[in-house]
Amino acid sequence: MFSTQPVYNLLMLLALLPAVVTISPSPANATASDNRAQLAPASAPIATDQQLKAQRALYAQSMKLVRDRDWKKLRRQRTQLVNYPLYPYLIYADLIADLSYARRHEVSNYLRRYAGSVKAQHLRARWLDYLARRAYWTAYTEYYEPQTASISRQCHFYLAQYRLDNKPLAISEGLKIWSRGKSQPKTCDKLFGILIKEKHISESLAWRRFNAALLNHNFQLARYLKRFLHSSEYLQRHELYYDIERNPKRLSQRALFSSNSVEERQVIEHGLTHLARMDPNLALKHWSRYQQSHEFSHQSQAKIASSIVKGLHKKGHTKAADSYFVDHLSLLNQTLEGELTEWRIRQSLSELDWPDARVWLSRLPDANQQKTVWRYWAIRSMESDPATTLSPELNQLTQSLARERDFYGFLASEKLGRSYSINHNPAIVEHSLLRSIAGIPAMQRARELHFHGDSLDANREWSAASKNYQQQDWVAAAVLASQWQWHNKAIASMGSAKYWDDLEIRFPLAYAEPINQAAKKAGIENYLLFALARQESAFNASATSGAGAMGLVQVMPATAKSTARKHRLPYRSKKQLHSASINLPIGSSYYGDMLERFGNNRILATAAYNAGPSRVDQWLRKTDGKLPFDVWMTLIPFKETRIYVRNVMMYSAIYSRKLGLTPPMLLQHERDMLL
Repeated sequence: MFSTQPVYNLLMLLALLPAVVTISPSPANATASDNRAQLAPASAPIATDQQLKAQRALYAQSMKLVRDRDWKKLRRQRTQLVNYPLYPYLIYADLIADLSYARRHEVSNYLRRYAGSVKAQHLRARWLDYLARRAYWTAYTEYYEPQTASISRQCHFYLAQYRLDNKPLAISEGLKIWSRGKSQPKTCDKLFGILIKEKHISESLAWRRFNAALLNHNFQLARYLKRFLHSSEYLQRHELYYDIERNPKRLSQRALFSSNSVEERQVIEHGLTHLARMDPNLALKHWSRYQQSHEFSHQSQAKIASSIVKGLHKKGHTKAADSYFVDHLSLLNQTLEGELTEWRIRQSLSELDWPDARVWLSRLPDANQQKTVWRYWAIRSMESDPATTLSPELNQLTQSLARERDFYGFLASEKLGRSYSINHNPAIVEHSLLRSIAGIPAMQRARELHFHGDSLDANREWSAASKNYQQQDWVAAAVLASQWQWHNKAIASMGSAKYWDDLEIRFPLAYAEPINQAAKKAGIENYLLFALARQESAFNASATSGAGAMGLVQVMPATAKSTARKHRLPYRSKKQLHSASINLPIGSSYYGDMLERFGNNRILATAAYNAGPSRVDQWLRKTDGKLPFDVWMTLIPFKETRIYVRNVMMYSAIYSRKLGLTPPMLLQHERDMLL
């Protein structure tokens, strides 16, 4: 295991800090340094560890009273928690349970006392919604804060202005909301109804919204907006622009595109990028002519040219595509930050065309050439060329890459037969800074919410506390979060600080016992399961992805159900996937299934775990067993999966070293198998 003495010494010092400091609520516009200043005066009571333990227990009991709606008993009990960081949460729960105009003074007092806090923002939102439902418009304008208002509450505010006879403001601001190129909440319907009834929606305004909707692919809204167009000119343009999406060949009617307006250029760009996929030669023909009549931004030029290059390649016109690419290389590299050149290198690698790969590698922008992935492929292309196999530069490049701690750096180390460059360098943080960050009110609340398992509000409070952090603040926050066993925040904070070398914080041996048990039962290495948990959730057991994957190793509920049935594992409902004791056995068993399906190849099993086994089968059919492992990994169509597989393999190597093991990052059969 890496040396951790500096960090542990720091945490021992931090342990001497008072667990909780009573503080005053921070103002709404407080900066990080302002927040740190909000410490209680010296005479304020400070909780000892024993008192904190008692407060936590009493808070848990109080939250049960909240769930039971026993407000009378709660009001008596919470007086014992006035100095506990989550005391405002108990007041908030009481208020929202029975919002009424009669309690407006209590609401005002809360908003003033806890101004800028997460729960003050939530209470203001709930209170505004209450006032709007009852049409208390004068009160609504008094409590409204534009800087935190949602679109829905903005609409209510301008409706209030209209009802209170400030009609010019209501109309002008309402039109701004209406003109956005996406559908707005139903709560805006009353305001919009007034704008429509009083004929404030002009054709030109409706036309601008139509264009925005079309570019956002909101076709339902685009069709709806036709009712506001009356002149033949606008109606004809509506039909033309709407039809470009389905039939971009209509761009050949250039006489219809003569205004050179922003909207027209956007539609031409939109149509040409679609046409380039269908008929890149025709798209190139039209593009050449539209450039003479319209002035496009560099970003638009690059987007259209990129679509044409890719379209020509897809149709097999490689020479024409490359010639056009080279002619516009400077524009494409600068505007797209080298992404199209990186795509072109992958095309060369897919054909194992090493000379061509070297040519395109040399055309990368300087910044991209320094990425480890392209440094690796520069080495591989030289190794595959007899003219450069023995070049001294090849060894120098490999030596340099081997100093990096990442997937390609580890591969370079293996080429040289040396140990991986782990490069562990613990963070050193001043004790005064740790104390300052720990004393921020929102940070104290975040810590306590995390302790009580309220991950949603804990994350909100963390965000509120950290919104103005500087680099050194993030490092201190990472150290604190690590001490609190809040590993995903510790890892993320090190990322925000761009401090990558404290591997004790960035790669903790979290959930060690359940991970070891689950790995053993599933027949996979424990360091691999550590790597999966690190990549999938950063050890956040409460994590839920946008796709619905849940828990430490991000298991989909449907996958959990079938895997649990197959392996006779306990599982009843998806809520259980937030429990490590359920999530890890199911996730590790499913990963074991992927290993079995793909011949014990962790590259393929890991790709399947992320993107699905059917997709990996599809990719394998396409490459037909012709590609080395590294080429196949680089050609994975999904960028997310490309990065995912590299990370899991690299993380597994790091975790194996933390556990005192020294297996190679990739096993021999994984390196030898053609994919």
